[in-house]
Amino acid sequence: MQNQFRHTLATAVTLVALATTACGSSSADTPGPIPSPVTAGSVRAAIDSSTMKSGHFKLKGTMIKQPGYYPVSGSGVLQRLPREALQMTLLIQTYGPQGVLRIQSVTVAGTRVGSGRWTSKASTDSMLTLSSYVGEETVAGSAVWHARSLVTGTTYDIWVRESDGYPVQLGLSSATGGFTLTFDYYNKSSAIARPTN
Repeated sequence: MQNQFRHTLATAVTLVALATTACGSSSADTPGPIPSPVTAGSVRAAIDSSTMKSGHFKLKGTMIKQPGYYPVSGSGVLQRLPREALQMTLLIQTYGPQGVLRIQSVTVAGTRVGSGRWTSKASTDSMLTLSSYVGEETVAGSAVWHARSLVTGTTYDIWVRESDGYPVQLGLSSATGGFTLTFDYYNKSSAIARPTN
């Protein structure tokens, strides 16, 4: 089961990699024009030219390991500037002797399960690109563009606010579970530092 929890973490990190990859490393101070008609490429361009430095998110989802379904919750920060980084804490309800398993991850430096030591491992996840434009929608009262990527049985979705190119929501769905990340504020988080044991 421990390996499944680690896989869950890797899946969640892959989900956020969609946003990280899409964000690029542009240091533009003002959003650029978005070409018409809207495409997956223009949605990516909107993110690349946004002024987002960091975004705080809340995560909810379910991990599936037959015959069980395990609730997952958490929060974190996706940092775009001054360098791409991700800091995230997941809580997984195990319904077993482990109780609620806490997993912490910092993409630039490693992972920690519970109160154990930080471990570091090179990521083998492939970079994701937005492959299709789904359409215009409304999320949390804002007009957004919805784009998607499909990679080996996993669907990745991103909703990007039209007014400023900020990601509002990210989603992942596969046979092993589903997660939704909802951003609640931007550009207020401290820079992500390398963790210490």
